[in-house]
Amino acid sequence: MTSVTQVAATALFGLSAYLFPGQVVRVRSVIIYTVAHILFNFVKTSKQPELLGNGRLRQVIEECSKVLNSTYYPTPWCVGPHLQSIVRVFLQNVPRTRLEREYVGTADGGQFAMDWLVTPGPDDLDRPIVMIVPGITGGSHVNYVRHLMQNGQNNNCRCVVFNNRGCAFSTLLTPRTYSGSNTEDISLAVSLITERYPRAPIIIVAVSLGGMITTHYLSTPASADSNVKAACIISSPWNAFATSESVNAPINHLVYERFLLKKLKLILEKNKHLYQSGKLPINFRHVLKSETLREFDDRFTAKMFGWKDWKEYYAKGHSFDKLPMVDIPTLIINAEDDPLSPPDYLPFKEVNENPNLAMVLTKTGGHIGFLEGLFPNGQTWLNRVVDEYIQILIFTDFLQKGGPKKNVPIDYY
Repeated sequence: MTSVTQVAATALFGLSAYLFPGQVVRVRSVIIYTVAHILFNFVKTSKQPELLGNGRLRQVIEECSKVLNSTYYPTPWCVGPHLQSIVRVFLQNVPRTRLEREYVGTADGGQFAMDWLVTPGPDDLDRPIVMIVPGITGGSHVNYVRHLMQNGQNNNCRCVVFNNRGCAFSTLLTPRTYSGSNTEDISLAVSLITERYPRAPIIIVAVSLGGMITTHYLSTPASADSNVKAACIISSPWNAFATSESVNAPINHLVYERFLLKKLKLILEKNKHLYQSGKLPINFRHVLKSETLREFDDRFTAKMFGWKDWKEYYAKGHSFDKLPMVDIPTLIINAEDDPLSPPDYLPFKEVNENPNLAMVLTKTGGHIGFLEGLFPNGQTWLNRVVDEYIQILIFTDFLQKGGPKKNVPIDYY
């Protein structure tokens, strides 16, 4: 690895001397250091992902997967977790799709939106359903969700996006929004889908905060009575306290926390008429002055869901301790350098002790990044993994009661 960097640095020094003969050595040094650093990082992070777990799911994935048995080559110039995370937000395209929105009323008078992907041709009521649960403030309009819908469509699955209250340009009917530990809305959504398509297996693909919500849901009795047969949890925070500390770090605060906080406040500001009655357990102006996610959760989320403060909410919001109760095939995908899910708090122990779980761990990928190629504006490495995982679930009969009956190599790339 060092020799590659040294050769590259020597070559670049000679090239810079030719291109900038009249410039100071400082310019050449900057160019040499920058490109050498990119090359060094690329060699360091280009590794075959780790596949963890001790159960049948891990075994079948290891036997069938081509993507996970190959080296992941991240986008060379996206050095580090922040570029992986940020570039995906601004550079990845948003596939044009036709969606049909359905509003679902809740017992407390509220509502959430489900967006169904409209596909041409005859409808098969028994085909698998991919239900996507986006991250905090995400929804059917964001790029990574649209690409996950494409993964479902590639495998002839019906696709639906579960949008949290107030997200994806939906309107709040009550002051309550959502939290990482409350499962009432997702449980209602799954029940509705199960009742409408009683013979169709459901695969939940959940991202970030959606992963926390889904993990909580999968640990409840309600999930056992549904058609949810498998799940995929992507870039999920597992320890709420650790994520809070990480996102409060200076760089992470500037890059992620301020952006997410602004979007959360925007949801409330767009529905401010619901918060001005004076009868709620919150001070609306005080909430809007929050400077961290922790303050927002202390002043708003915890109070709206009946917790004493942010500490009590976070203590109940952990999702790593819910994994032992997950009894369906669930693939977990995380990057070691995810700034919102610190590596020291990834659920290695829980994955190894529950045979229903398998975990994919990459050296780099950031938060919902996993970019590859020189110009990563389309499907990412993550999408190739999800696409293949859905195929493995279908072709190995993991979606049937009793688990897989056969191992079938996946051959489509």
